[in-house]
Amino acid sequence: MNKRWVFISIAVLLAISTSACSSQSPGKAKGTGTEAHMVKAIVVNKEPLSVIYNLSGTLQPYDETTVSFEVPGRVLEANVNIGDSVTKGQVLTKLDPSNYLLQVEQSSKAVLEAQAGMSNVAATIQSADAALKSANAQIEAAQANSNKIKKGAREQEKAQAKTKVERAQAIHNKAQVDAKRIEQLYEQGAVTKADYEASQVSLTNAMKDLEDAHEALSLLLEGATQEERESATANVKQAQSSRDSALASKEQATASLEQSSAIYQQALVSKKQAELSLSKTSLKAPISSIVLEKTVSVGQLVSSGQPVYRLGQIDKLKVLLPVPDSEITAWKKGQTVTINLYNEIRKGTVNKIYPAANANTGTINVEVLIPNEDHKWMPGQVVKAARQSSSNEGILLPAEAIISSGDKPFVYKEVNQKATKTVVEVGKMFGSKLQITKGLNVGDRIVTSGAELLFEGAPLQIVQGEAK
Repeated sequence: MNKRWVFISIAVLLAISTSACSSQSPGKAKGTGTEAHMVKAIVVNKEPLSVIYNLSGTLQPYDETTVSFEVPGRVLEANVNIGDSVTKGQVLTKLDPSNYLLQVEQSSKAVLEAQAGMSNVAATIQSADAALKSANAQIEAAQANSNKIKKGAREQEKAQAKTKVERAQAIHNKAQVDAKRIEQLYEQGAVTKADYEASQVSLTNAMKDLEDAHEALSLLLEGATQEERESATANVKQAQSSRDSALASKEQATASLEQSSAIYQQALVSKKQAELSLSKTSLKAPISSIVLEKTVSVGQLVSSGQPVYRLGQIDKLKVLLPVPDSEITAWKKGQTVTINLYNEIRKGTVNKIYPAANANTGTINVEVLIPNEDHKWMPGQVVKAARQSSSNEGILLPAEAIISSGDKPFVYKEVNQKATKTVVEVGKMFGSKLQITKGLNVGDRIVTSGAELLFEGAPLQIVQGEAK
């Protein structure tokens, strides 16, 4: 027996003695040996060799966040507690919305008032436009009249006036002749007094028409008076002044409209801010997670930014392993890492290798993700990590499964529910397991607990399932 086997034998004996103390239970068979022995067993598989448990770290949620209100207030509801599962968007807690509802109401009223102000100003602009249009029309009319006065009568008008004078003169001359003839006849008693008087009226009317025609012609020939010219110019200036006044009123109304529009836009912004603040009185979960910590209760006053809940995703966990910088080249993203928590083993995967070394320790953090669907592992627990240092695989057994009471170590293999003594060759120890270099094959079922009380052919009953 070489020195290595002596050392391994001591380790095996220690493991067996520990197992023997713990394997005594009411279920173990006693008596003649015909009763089945209650044992535990595993099915042999190949496992990575050169696994080194030399790193440890603290479990952390895969994703963690602290949530808080963006607005202050008094807590009205607190719907979830520590340990509860929450989904993304779920309401966690609410603040009393009374003050924020009032702000929304006030801002909505301000929006309506601003809209009314804009409508009034728009009506003023329409009125100013109408006044401006009327003033422009007045200017055109006054300017046309002024131009006409300044230019005087046209030659056609003068010719027409002269023709009217000539016609009136002819009519007057005829009326005068007729009046004289009828007067003579009247004196002779040849016509009535009524005829005489009618002839005199006709003569008077003809005289009047002739005078009017001469006066009209005179006016056309002389043109407008200075007073008429000045009056026409004054009318033009007055119309222009009315237009300037209307234009100023429109410009003022336009400026008022811009100001009213700005007030309206500000009112809309204030309303949106009030509605946004109201919406923030409900605190929602940003991720689907587990409530890790709760720091508020109903009725409590909270300030903006004050932590209310700490949430974490623990369906998978992560651990940061401090790897010496001299060994970091052996670590690769996607590499499998064995994680041990109180002898429960899980397989993790390297997710990230940090780009810089820790200034205090000189180590480089390696982030490993660990499946945790059953939520049995919890953030804050310290785990050990093992990495396969080579690609070799072999059969590994717990030390308590190997018996070294003779010259050669052996194990008990379960065959047809009976114990079969099987001699094995033992190699190196990897962690708490020994390598079996000869004697076993993948798929063999080996007794791990209770083997020290067995004998060749002893009937077996496997209990508490199998560890594979």
